[in-house]
Amino acid sequence: MKKIVYVMFGAAFLCLASCMEIDNWEAPNARFYGQVIDSFTGENLLTSQNDWSIRIWETSFTENTPQYQSLPVKQDGTYNNSKLFAGTYDMLPYDGPFWPIADTLKNIVLKKETQQNFEVIPYLQIVDFEHVLNGTELTLTCRLKAPVRVDLPNLREIKPFLSLNTFCGNSNYINIPQYNDRRIQINKSWSSEVGNSDISNVYTIGPLPVKSGYTYYVRIGANVTVGSNRYNYSPIVKVTVP
Repeated sequence: MKKIVYVMFGAAFLCLASCMEIDNWEAPNARFYGQVIDSFTGENLLTSQNDWSIRIWETSFTENTPQYQSLPVKQDGTYNNSKLFAGTYDMLPYDGPFWPIADTLKNIVLKKETQQNFEVIPYLQIVDFEHVLNGTELTLTCRLKAPVRVDLPNLREIKPFLSLNTFCGNSNYINIPQYNDRRIQINKSWSSEVGNSDISNVYTIGPLPVKSGYTYYVRIGANVTVGSNRYNYSPIVKVTVP
């Protein structure tokens, strides 16, 4: 019986000792940051906060098969993550409102700080975006532009987004029928809706009811029928209702 007790105490001691071993891995402190750029305009591709991401695979860690991590893209088209392990990575902007990128960007060496920008071709661009406030009614107008029309998926819809804070888009908006029901459902090919031009006629959304004394952050989004139906966006405008 004593032998059994001694064996049990010995096993417990070994388990405790193993738990007390010092972790010799340094905490992740390297930083990837950069911009996702519309290759036609040279400007950041505007989006909704954390709507899609940059996928990365660390290829320098060989203990197991590389699994991707996702670096969320901010609504201004930038990304930033300062809690990564230094090493070699493959990278790919993924599931955004742009033509798919065929190949990952390979063997990017992440040191203390590494900037990596990407150029993409958006499905759509929101142009000539304007807003008119008339009392407590807000009217929005815009036109759509398609940088590439060959094999463009069908146009899906144009939707207004209103928010009470600076984060505005499909990840944060006032979700009420008075706004959602005013979206423009298209569900047609570009040629059927627009014709041979690369830019559409003017679309009008509204008037939308807004409240006196409130400040709204407003934009328009439009998408095509593909993948997760991510929206391309106009800039955000601040609308203060007297």
